[in-house]
Amino acid sequence: MDGSVPLARLFAIAYRRLVLDLHDELEHRGWTDLRPATGFTLLTLREGPLTGVDLASVLGMTKQATAKLVDDMVSSGYVERSTGSHDARLRPIALTDRGRKLLAAAEEIYADLESRWAARIGADHLDVLRSDLVRVLSQENGELPPVRPLW
Repeated sequence: MDGSVPLARLFAIAYRRLVLDLHDELEHRGWTDLRPATGFTLLTLREGPLTGVDLASVLGMTKQATAKLVDDMVSSGYVERSTGSHDARLRPIALTDRGRKLLAAAEEIYADLESRWAARIGADHLDVLRSDLVRVLSQENGELPPVRPLW
């Protein structure tokens, strides 16, 4: 039966399971004010500040929806807006210490979830699965595409 289950279904189930388990553990650790797009935004800003327009582009959201999301994340203390050095109209959005702590907690939880998978299928199999997925999903330039929600 394993060969008859479509990969898309398996990936969807795996993704949902990982995200639900992540959010359950985050809530258990006291992170109770998260929205679905919070994680995507944190991942996008991990590499450094972006303008609202750039963030909207990466997330595949409208500028208005991104502005609302950022407002909520500023209120929750996960990100901050600053004045751009070249143009006062630009307000780069960056992670705060709280946002970096949440991202670190999520990465710690994901590592634990992966270790559970490794316990079920073996660390070697998990390494092969990761390597194969990176090879299949990488773009022509060898990089993985950004993680973005399906809106």
